[in-house]
This record gives sequence, C-alpha cells and structure tokens, in this order.
Amino acid sequence: MAGFKFTVKFVLQQTKDKSKPTPLRCFVRYNNTRSVFSSGVSIEPKYWNAEKQEPRLTASLQNADDLLKDIKNVKKWIGLAFDVITKEKKEYPDPDKLKEYCLLFIKNDGIDPNAEKPKTKFTLFEYIELLISNTKNGKRVLGTGERFSPGTIKAYGSAFGILKKYQQFKYKRPLEFEDIDLEFYEDFKDWSYNIEGLSNNYFGAVIKFLKLCLNEAKESELHKNEKYNSKNFVKVKSDVENIYLNQTQLELLANHDFSKNPKLERVRDLFLVGCYTGLRFSDFINIQPKNIQGNFIEIKTIKTGQTVAIPIHSIIRDIMKRYEGKTPNSLPPAISNVKLNAYIKDVAEDAGLKEVITLEKAIAGKKVIVNKPLFELITTHCARRSFASNMFHLGVPTSIIMAVTGHRTEAAFNLYIKVTPKEKAEMMLAIWNRNNMQIANSGIAVTV
Repeated sequence: MAGFKFTVKFVLQQTKDKSKPTPLRCFVRYNNTRSVFSSGVSIEPKYWNAEKQEPRLTASLQNADDLLKDIKNVKKWIGLAFDVITKEKKEYPDPDKLKEYCLLFIKNDGIDPNAEKPKTKFTLFEYIELLISNTKNGKRVLGTGERFSPGTIKAYGSAFGILKKYQQFKYKRPLEFEDIDLEFYEDFKDWSYNIEGLSNNYFGAVIKFLKLCLNEAKESELHKNEKYNSKNFVKVKSDVENIYLNQTQLELLANHDFSKNPKLERVRDLFLVGCYTGLRFSDFINIQPKNIQGNFIEIKTIKTGQTVAIPIHSIIRDIMKRYEGKTPNSLPPAISNVKLNAYIKDVAEDAGLKEVITLEKAIAGKKVIVNKPLFELITTHCARRSFASNMFHLGVPTSIIMAVTGHRTEAAFNLYIKVTPKEKAEMMLAIWNRNNMQIANSGIAVTV
C-alpha cells in the first residue's frame, strides 16, 4: 500500500578480511524500527561498494553480473514480502514477522510462502545438474559463506560423468530418486569394477557424491527415499600406497646436471619447489613476488583459504639464483599439472631413480601387486607427500607440519605420511642416542 514506506540497506557482516567471502545482511528500516536478516548473498569486502550498494564491476570479480542480479532480486523480494504482509495486516509489520516473511521469499525466489506452490518434479540427474550449477555460480556455498573450491567442482563433474555413463549402459531412461536402492548399489558396483575398471577409492568417491546429492534433495523435500541410507550402501575406501622421495633421492634430483636439457631442468626445479614448500600444485605454481618475504614464503592457499608461512629452504634459494631476473618471482615458470606429471617421470629416470617399487593396489575391488620403477610412479602430489614425510623424519613437530599441509587431524596426517615401522624405530633410537649424548656431555653419570 502506498502509505507504508521502507528502505533497504545491505551491510557486510565483517570487513576486516578483505578477501574472505562475507555474507551481506539486510537492514529494512520503517516506522522508526528495523528488521535485520541475512540476504543469502556473499561477497569479498574488497569488491563491495557500500555507497552504491552494489558490487564493484572489476575484471577480477568474475561473477559480478550474477551478484548484482542476486542483490536486485533480494531487494525486489523484500518489497514483495513487505507488500504482502502490510496488505494482510493493514499496518506496519512486527520486525520478527517481516524477517520471517522476507527469508521465506528469498528462499523461494520471490514466491509468496502462503500461496499454493506448484509442485516441482525433478529427475535425479536434473537435480544433480542444478546442484552443480548452483555450486559453480556461488548460490550454493559452504557453511562459512565461502564458495566451493574449483577442485571440488571438478570432482563433482567427474563423479556425475561416471553416473551418466552407467545410466546410459543400464537404464536408457532418466533415473528417479526412488531408483537408488541396494539393488542399484550392487549393480553399479559390479559395473564400476568389472566393466569400467574403477579403483575402490574412485567408486567410493562417486558413492559419496551421490549420497550428498540425495541428502540435499531430501532436505528440499524432493523425495522420501530412505533406501540409500542402508548400512550396506557404503562409500568404500582403501589405503593408497603412494610413494615419496626421501632426502637422498631429492638431493640426487637437485644435483643432477640438466644443463643440456633446459626443459627438464625447469621441470625438476618446479617439482623441487613443491617438495620443499609442501604446497599443493595449484599453490606453488602461483607464488607471487609479494609472497616472498625475506626468509619465508607466505601465501593464502587456494583450497582452504588458509594463509601459511614456510621457510625458504637452501635448495629453493639455489633455484631462485638460477631464475633471478628471468621471472618476476625468481622461480621456474609454471606449466600445467598434466605436463608436469608427464615430464617429471623423464626427469626422475634421467637422474637415475629406477629402483623397482612393489605396491599393493585395490583395482576393481581386488588387491593387486604392482611392480614398477620408481620414476614411473612420481606425480606432482608426490612433492607434497615428500615434504610431509621428510619433515616428519627430521623430527619437526606434527602440529607444525600439519599447519602447512592443512591436515585437521593427526589420524589423517599419519595416513598421509610414509613411514615404515623400521623407520619409526630408527627415529626413536636416534632420539635416545641424542639424549644420552646430551647427558654425557653434561657430565652427569647415567646407568643404562
């Protein structure tokens, strides 16, 4: 009604961390009172123009148009909610009541919560496509308000690709939510192992993604299926025997003469940066000059958003001398993950890392013994694992290593590092010997 006036202002929940995606709160002011609630939209503070009440339209903000559209929609939906409640009550609304209505309008994309809603029918794959789309455009976010990482989105796409391939093989029709039961699980597992040849962990990752989609769809009341919650409908997982390079092997790489092959020298150097920083591939190829602060590399990691500080190892110092003046960060130029994974095997073979490694792998639900030369097993992720394992061998406290690797629990960290029972015993013996030597040097008599 024309007599009921209000204003809407969006305010960031926090402004201290300029690069952290932050929820925008709505302040609806009217009749000497206000109603405050979440808009459901998040933005990094550095991109928010408080005066204009809109995102700053810069090239670095890739989803500016989507954010602007979302903010306009929220403002429109608040107006619709305000009109509905004032027409019904013929008076200004109670702030809590207005908040309730506005949140319902925002959740339902402007549909009156009291109006009869048309029933939306999704097939399973239609819903999965919507979930992935909402994850990509930032409409679906983490509980912290931050967007999902590109790696997570890529994993969703890979799992969905396997599900679509199976659907084409088995059903030749759209899959419904109610199709997902134990019979589906057993048949999908048989196809994954015996036809597609997936590993236990890949199959488990697809099941984990499928259950995530079913759970979120159920929260939206799109189905009532409970069969996938059976204790037998499980995400399988096998410990992976990934290798790492010990300090001797890393020094062999570092000291090998690649001067006649500049490409392999750059690959070797880039790989060693990963081995002596513990950073993920996506982070160590994105080290900027500003991240190099004296004796440390300080960088905000892409996957977790956590800022880590790592001392610059002497081997990295030697690498930086080779590239000083040639690259902005005095580090080897970045290449793609695919190319680094391919070329590092040539590097390792040329450097003599040819010893045969015996691994036990789970393939198609069965344990298989694999014998391969070491150089064939080296990947970019081996660099990060080598850092963690070697730091552990040196006696660096686990909590400090975890601060760099991002592991949240010691249990997960212990599965990640590679230390044999004999190596653990040797580490313990070294500590005993060191302690006995310190006592002997102090002049204190001891009886062992």
